[in-house]
Amino acid sequence: MIDAFMVISYIMVVGITVGAVAALLQKDLLRAAFITGAESVALAFLFHALLAPDLGLTQAIVGTVLLPGIIIIAIFKTRRHEEE
Repeated sequence: MIDAFMVISYIMVVGITVGAVAALLQKDLLRAAFITGAESVALAFLFHALLAPDLGLTQAIVGTVLLPGIIIIAIFKTRRHEEE
């Protein structure tokens, strides 16, 4: 018999996978960066639920703040030269 913890874990894994695919399919890079941050929050909660709080805290800091921040800075520092 499957318990509630396993059901919640499977739902979180499916949500993380859907978030990662959604970030890949975005045409707007800022939206993809924000979706990546949200997906990292879900992954941090999954790590915490799996009794790995050190990994959860690290994922929450790096995946939620640093990675999207670096991506957003790179987007704003990069200029596209389009033909008019």
